[in-house]
Amino acid sequence: MPGDDIRSKLYPTLNMEEAEYIEIRSAVHGCRVTIGAFYKLHRNYNHPQLFTQGEVYVLDDDSRENYAVLMLCAATLYKL
Repeated sequence: MPGDDIRSKLYPTLNMEEAEYIEIRSAVHGCRVTIGAFYKLHRNYNHPQLFTQGEVYVLDDDSRENYAVLMLCAATLYKL
C-alpha cells in the first residue's frame, strides 16, 4: 500500500492500461482486501495472447496474488 505522500500524487483514471494503484470501495466476503485501502497493481505477462497489457492483480492482505479483485470488489483506479 502506498504511503500518504504517494496518495497525494495519485489521480483517478478509467484507463486500466495506465492504472498503477487501486482503492477498494467495497468487497465481498472472502476477497481478503481491506475496504478503503490502496493497493499497488501488478501485471502478469505470462499469457500475452489473452492479456496484451498484462493480467492485473494485487497482493492482498495475506500477501497472495489476487486476480479476482477487479471482479469481486468495487474499486477506483489511480495513476501517478
